[in-house]
This record gives sequence, C-alpha cells and structure tokens, in this order.
Amino acid sequence: MIKRFSAVLLALTITVGAFAGCSKDKDSSSSKSDSSASSSASSEIAGPTAEDDTETVPEPSLTIDGEAVDTTDFVMCTVDGFDVSFDQFRYYYYYTLATLSQTYGTTIEDIKNTENGLETFMDNVLTSIKQDYVSDKLAKENDITLDDEDYKVIDEQIETAKSNYESEEAYQQALKSSYLTEDLYRSMLERAQLYSKVYDTLFSNDGKYATSREDFKKLVQDTDEFCHEIHVMIPYYSQVELDDSSAEGYDDMTLSQKSSVKSAAYEALDDDGKASAKEAAKAVAEDVLKKANGGEDFEKLIEEYGWDIGLEDPSIGYYIEKNSTGGYPDELIEEGFKLKVDGISDKLVENSTYGYFIVKRLAPDMDYVEENIDDMIASYDQPAITKIFEEQMESMTVTYCDSWDKLDMDSIT
Repeated sequence: MIKRFSAVLLALTITVGAFAGCSKDKDSSSSKSDSSASSSASSEIAGPTAEDDTETVPEPSLTIDGEAVDTTDFVMCTVDGFDVSFDQFRYYYYYTLATLSQTYGTTIEDIKNTENGLETFMDNVLTSIKQDYVSDKLAKENDITLDDEDYKVIDEQIETAKSNYESEEAYQQALKSSYLTEDLYRSMLERAQLYSKVYDTLFSNDGKYATSREDFKKLVQDTDEFCHEIHVMIPYYSQVELDDSSAEGYDDMTLSQKSSVKSAAYEALDDDGKASAKEAAKAVAEDVLKKANGGEDFEKLIEEYGWDIGLEDPSIGYYIEKNSTGGYPDELIEEGFKLKVDGISDKLVENSTYGYFIVKRLAPDMDYVEENIDDMIASYDQPAITKIFEEQMESMTVTYCDSWDKLDMDSIT
C-alpha cells in the first residue's frame, strides 16, 4: 500500500499542477482551467461533496496538540501575500482528499500509513491553492480589479444558487456538504470572475500575453509553422464484420456511433482476428491511396471512406501548428509538414492507435481563419499560457502558521 500510495500522490502532484487547455469555447469558465478547485465556480454549488447526507460532514474544527483552536480569524498560511483562512484551507484540504479518493480510492488511513504521506498530501493541498491564486497574482501585477458589474454578476449567481433549493435551510445544507461557508462561496465566485477577467484581459483579444491577430495571420500562412491538412483515416477496426446484434440499426447510426460499435467489436477479437482486420483495413487504404493519387476528388474520398468524425465537413480540415500539443498523431504531423501545398501522400501513413492515413495538404483558407481567429489563437497560445501559469506558481512564496509543523491528518475536520 505504501508504494502504491506514494505513486498516487506523485500522480496527483502532476494532475493538480497541470492546467487544462483552453477549449474553443473561450466563454466557458471551465474550459479555461478545469483542474482548479474554484475557477469553474458557478451558480451551482460544487465542491468535494460528501457521498452521504450532510450529517456525514463534520463540523469545522482545528485541533493542535489535542486542544481545539479558535478558527474565527485563523490564517493557516500566506501564499504570495494572500492570507489563506482556515475555512479556505479546509475546503482545499477536502478537495484534494476527494480527488485522491475518487480517482484512486485513497483514504485518510492510507495517507497516515505512508512514509511522508502527510507532507506530500499537504504539498498537494498547497499546489491546488496556488493554482487558484495565480489569477489573484496576475490581477494584482496588472491592476485588474472587479467592478460593480462583476459584483452584480456574482450576486445574481448566488441568488440563482439559492433558487435551486426549496428553503434557506436546504441551501445552507448544500454549502455544508460541499465544505463551504457563505463567505467562502462568495469569495470563490469572486475568484472565478476575476480569473475570467484576467484571462480576457491578458490572454485573449490582443492582450498582453496573446498572439496578436495580425501576427497570427502571418503565422498561419507560414508553411514551416502551420499545416492546413485533410486526410482519409481508415482505422484497423473499420473493416471488422459485425454480428447480428451489433449490426442492428448500424446503417442509421452517426459516424461516431458506428466508430464505437466497430471499435468495440475489434477489441473483442483475438490476436488473429485483429491481424485480419488490420490487413483488410490496409487493403482498403491502399485502394484509396491509388484513387487519391489518380486524381479522384479528395473530399469525396473522405466522405466515402473516412472515419475521422472531425472531418465530417472535410472542407474545413485541420490547422496544425509546428510542435503541436493538440493530440494529433506524430506520423500525421510529420507527413503533413513534409508535403507541399496541394500535395498528397505517396504512401500510407500508419499510426498504431488510429490506423492508416492518406494526407493532403491545403493552402490556408484565410476567410475561415478570419472567422475563427480568436479560437485559433487561444489554441495556439495555450502552451505559452500554461508555461506562464506554471512560472507564476513556482515564483509564489508560502509562509506558514506557527502551528503548521504540529498538524496531522486528525487536526482538521
């Protein structure tokens, strides 16, 4: 158990410290930092909710050397000049514990029985806190503050949250079950609003850390920096024969549904069956390759043979930046950049996860780029934004309360 839990704590350190990528919907607060405890706060009360009813949530308390401590104005630690109250720290404490429990089945007893378990666990709690405080730090450094309109939004969120419950008592129980107080819930909504304002001010709309629209338009036309490509993807599972039960209704399914059915059927095959399916897929891919290089309409080949659900409208294609972190297969990226504009693969491109590809490189569609430039910049800038957030976290200094070294896993309830 000790070795396994040590690995779990290491995994959580990486997970909690990682910033989720900005999705193409930049207005979704959760898309900006999904891994933070409070940046996605909304009118729905969310937190490390107890699995049972609120009676399972202990009353907030702090015990040091067997003595109860008055937590009214108690500061657990200070992160880069920002005081972290007991209520705040308790929320992140249970947030981290819930993450471990839900992801790995870890219990408090596991932490107690692991060498340096408490120290590592507390480091993870602090990492989670620091992650959320990056927005405060950036706001302070760049004179970004909440205004009356922001506070109006927050008031409306709180009223909406209350309206979801039949009574004030039910609302208070929901707060308690999420390890929140009214003041803490409001402060987390404020932090979420501040995060959105920091993001919109600094990381989008030609902000301080955003690639400008004009610079991006030059980048996307640089064939050494961007590749606009489309492809016919023929997965290994595409040629699997379905049994009668799996085939029922298949013709009326969406491409995504068909992929799921075929993929499940492929995974159920033995090694010989999978080898046969791969050979069948390769034969189809080679036939498509000949047709593509013989001058047949590439988009029609995608529509007839392709299995990439992202290319159901092949006229758009993919815009892949150099050193992409967008999850594209390395083989696909390499082939795309190797081709000249309007060039087509002269041989099959194989990836062990996705199967076979026939790739065509296109000139960038600048009308499409103009229409989608903010989303494209957000995607392009994400690695740099992640680095900025990581550097901000690394630069934060933490000071601890006098009782910090006396804390154990029984100190906080």
